[in-house]
Amino acid sequence: MIYKGKIKSILIFLSFMIIVSLFSACADTNNNASISDSAKSSVGTPKGVKTKESDSKKNTKNNKTLIAYFSRIGNAEYKEDVDAVSSASVNLIGSKVYGNAKILADMVQKETGGELFFIKTVDKYPSLYDDTTAKAKKEQEESARPKLANHVKNMASYDTVILIYPIWWGTIPMPVSTFLEEYDFSGKTILPLCTNEGSQLGSSEEDISKLCPNAKLKEGLSVIGSEVNEAEDDVKDWLKESDVTA
Repeated sequence: MIYKGKIKSILIFLSFMIIVSLFSACADTNNNASISDSAKSSVGTPKGVKTKESDSKKNTKNNKTLIAYFSRIGNAEYKEDVDAVSSASVNLIGSKVYGNAKILADMVQKETGGELFFIKTVDKYPSLYDDTTAKAKKEQEESARPKLANHVKNMASYDTVILIYPIWWGTIPMPVSTFLEEYDFSGKTILPLCTNEGSQLGSSEEDISKLCPNAKLKEGLSVIGSEVNEAEDDVKDWLKESDVTA
């Protein structure tokens, strides 16, 4: 009887130990699962795995810039041996004649990576500078809108437009008015950049604002035409202050 009693006690003890072991194993499994979830929460997403949050942070600023410029060069039937070099709106670089607006447009493109667009008229201006200014004055007096020969594709895709032009009779040339009236600039940022020989920006900023009332017009920059080749630092500073550099 004593022997049988000992065996019974041993069996009860072994059964108890088995139950305790099983309970401990379940508890360890739950703890491991809890630790694993906690580690994921604190460490984050494994390397190389994209999440919705990371995708939303990519390309938060996709600001496309258009550099639209108007110049007498390319819009006039000029001859280089007539008065191209002596005109205030052109510049001789090596053996080639460049419009001052084109020189500034290239500077701006270098800093912003924007896309260039030349505002080109259907009808050419006279080859002689004085005749051009006379025609420009008449266009202004008549509020003319010269027809353009080219057009911007998908203007809606641009957020910022840097507008470059010479001052003609105190404001923008009339072909620039045609350009501004052709598109919807609502919500876009416009930066005026002009060349002149002392009139500064004239009334061009005010006139641009009237033509594009729903655009955000930032402070413009005036560059003396005869000093355009030395204006790169001024252009850089202006673009930086306007927050449109690449």
